[in-house]
Amino acid sequence: MKRSLHSQRGLTLVELMISLTLGLVLLVGVGTLFVYTNRSNRQNEMLASMQDQARFALSTLSRELSMAGYWGGMGRVEEVQPDFDAAAFSDTSASTALTAALDCGAAATDRWALRLKVRDSTGVRSNRVEFRNHKESAGIASKWRCVGGYRSGTDAVAIRRAVGQVSLTQASSASQITGTPYGFYLMTNGVAGALVRWPSAATAADNASDAAFTTGINPPISAPRSFSRFLPRIYYVRNYARTDGDGIPSLCRKELCSSGYSGSGETASCSGSSSSLGFYTECLAEGIEDLQITWGLDTNNDGAPDSFTDTPSDRSIAVNAVTAQIALRVRSSTSDGSYTDDKTYKLGDADSYAPASDSDTTAKRYYRRVYSTTVYLRNPGAETSP
Repeated sequence: MKRSLHSQRGLTLVELMISLTLGLVLLVGVGTLFVYTNRSNRQNEMLASMQDQARFALSTLSRELSMAGYWGGMGRVEEVQPDFDAAAFSDTSASTALTAALDCGAAATDRWALRLKVRDSTGVRSNRVEFRNHKESAGIASKWRCVGGYRSGTDAVAIRRAVGQVSLTQASSASQITGTPYGFYLMTNGVAGALVRWPSAATAADNASDAAFTTGINPPISAPRSFSRFLPRIYYVRNYARTDGDGIPSLCRKELCSSGYSGSGETASCSGSSSSLGFYTECLAEGIEDLQITWGLDTNNDGAPDSFTDTPSDRSIAVNAVTAQIALRVRSSTSDGSYTDDKTYKLGDADSYAPASDSDTTAKRYYRRVYSTTVYLRNPGAETSP
């Protein structure tokens, strides 16, 4: 039986071309879908990372500002000794090891970190918050010598406080207590307080007779008393995250290392148990390009802000500031060559910023978002006397 020639025939050239074209179109469609899906996933990941960094930065700054001026339960900073403005101050337990070279104040002789209050022509004021607006003509070293890698055009703020939870307590009947060697504490019995540095031994404080806690303190602060860790910190935006030149702006803070300090500047570290101390850097959130703070001032003592300013005086922050609006401009940690940021950003009293016109040609390839929050300052300047 002869087979049909028709049944033996393969694809014609036209059919083959049509099949290849349809397959190519399908392949291009699948490839395009994959590219766009991958790009969308990458964008979502970067935006989620930016949001996480911003949330942590705002949460940290909000907590610090809301606690600024908390002195371990003391109602007035005037009741806390030592008074670092007094020429006769002699509390060596708190200040001997913190030399001018290792402190962060502007002046070489300034006991900046441990100064809780300031006397000026208008009286005594709390030193709970220090602020530097980015438009100040003097460099940041005019306030804090230890800050390095500072990103120009951004605000910076220093905060002094005790931790909210008491670190340890000593009852009247207790002969000894155990603390962290060399740590800085705000010691108080609810009536008077003092800033002290713990001795080299963990177990110390034989009631009120231990010299480490009584030298220069008049009157001595007898038990029962509590000890709260003391935290002087400076928050600022640095030009890099991990290594100088990596190009990732970050929110960082300078913190006082009470023991185990080594190195210097931005590379200093804090580990170990030696008595050496100084300011080291801890970076908290990457991609923070700008930080701007606007202060709400209460001038009629009703607890609500009556005016807002980006350039408050030191006195107005101490006496009148009741709110702080924090604004951050956050960018992605990596760039996207297929994206162009053509927006214009305006935060506080900072100049408008347009990435597309930046001299850095890659600036427009980053994703950016603006985040802000308003913080109520819990410890207002009512403690300050005229």
